[in-house]
Amino acid sequence: MGVQNLVLEITSTVSAGKIFNALCLEIDSIIPKAAPGAYKNVEIKGDGGAGTTKHVTLPDGGPITTMTLRIDGINKETLTFDYTVIDGDILLGFVESIEHHLVVVPTADGGSITKTTAIFHTKGDVVVPEGSIKYANEQNTALFKAIEAYLIAN
Repeated sequence: MGVQNLVLEITSTVSAGKIFNALCLEIDSIIPKAAPGAYKNVEIKGDGGAGTTKHVTLPDGGPITTMTLRIDGINKETLTFDYTVIDGDILLGFVESIEHHLVVVPTADGGSITKTTAIFHTKGDVVVPEGSIKYANEQNTALFKAIEAYLIAN
């Protein structure tokens, strides 16, 4: 099995606690308001804590239409959130799973830095193409910025 790491850091003027709550605890109610149409449907099994699974259906027409993720851990005190993408066409047929480790760090000016490490576990020695990683970063950044804008406005 191959392993690739990707780190995405985004700085925000929104406080660490507010960003963490929106991205990790209230994401399913925030996305329809902040980015209408970003998700077609979300089916949740569990109480939102560790072990909860979410099957997400994305809009038609894009390169990715489904993903299933499992929440591995949430720590509200340390503002950390861990989840793993375990199924769906987001895995491109050659990725076994994608671990995500998110931490939100407060900044001195009252804002925050959100750092997400994604660990791609691929089948054999397959390497995730740079174009796929770039696309994922662009989509994740756009969704983050939409949520950030919603939080600032509300």
